[in-house]
Amino acid sequence: MALEFACQRVGVTDCNHTATAESKDELLASVAEHAKDAHGVELNDTLIDYALTTVREV
Repeated sequence: MALEFACQRVGVTDCNHTATAESKDELLASVAEHAKDAHGVELNDTLIDYALTTVREV
């Protein structure tokens, strides 16, 4: 089962980006790249922990 992250689930309501991956590590790499490129945000441990609470299995 794949994992899915959506910016809107963490409060970034003006971004429709979703990331899907087969593993947590792949998902986090994708989310980190998007956060940096699209939002200018470097993920730290606190942001990663919060993001993981919103991940869904799809």
